[in-house]
Order: sequence, then C-alpha cells, then structure tokens
Amino acid sequence: MADEIRNGHTDHGFPTVMVPFGLEAFMGIHRPTLEAMAQMNGKVYENIATLNKNWASFLNRRLKEDLGMPQQLASCKTVQEMYGVYADFFQTALSDYQSEFEQMSKIGKAIADETMHAMQTRAEEASRETSRLHN
Repeated sequence: MADEIRNGHTDHGFPTVMVPFGLEAFMGIHRPTLEAMAQMNGKVYENIATLNKNWASFLNRRLKEDLGMPQQLASCKTVQEMYGVYADFFQTALSDYQSEFEQMSKIGKAIADETMHAMQTRAEEASRETSRLHN
C-alpha cells in the first residue's frame, strides 16, 4: 500500500526525498568509494581473522597448560616441589600472556597501518581522478 503524502511528509512522519537522478547514476558516482571500502574491508577482515586464529590457538595452548597443572601437583612429594610447580606455572603463564599480547599488538598495528595506507592511497587516487576530470 502506497504511503499518503501530506505537507511533504509520508504517513510515517518522514519527509519525502526527491532524488534528482536515478539509483544507477547515484551508484556510478559513488562506485570508486564503494570499491575502495570493499577492498579496505577485505584487508581488515583478513587481519581480524588472523588475530582471532592466533588468539584461539593461544587459548588452546594455555588451556592445556592450565588443565595439566593438577596432574603435576598430584605428583609432588613435598611442599617445596609444590611451590616449584606453582612458580614454574605462573612464570610460564606470565611469559606466555606477555608474548601473546605483544603479538596481538603487532597484528593490531598492522591492521591500523594497512587501513590507513589503503585510505591514503584511495584519497590520492580520488584526488588525481578529480583533477583529471576538471582539466
């Protein structure tokens, strides 16, 4: 059912929008921007997938370590051995988490750098294209 227009507004209260040209012309004007965004999003997606894969792998390794600790504790014969197991466990965990966060920071930086590079490249291309069209 068509919306009824009254005083420039539809029944839903939204103002009517008059488009001076068709959708295809609109898409043609914005195609370079949409293509650049698609390219940039693809790179960001790949990097986020890598980030998630690394994080899941890290959590899997740490979970194995965490679940193996009770067995190590059960094999201890003295309190000193128990303290040694705890100390080794926490030192290894701290080192593992520190290393993983460093790696994730590097991947995050790569994501930001690639995104900025893609945006700068696209802005330069758009500027050259605009200059070419106006000359």
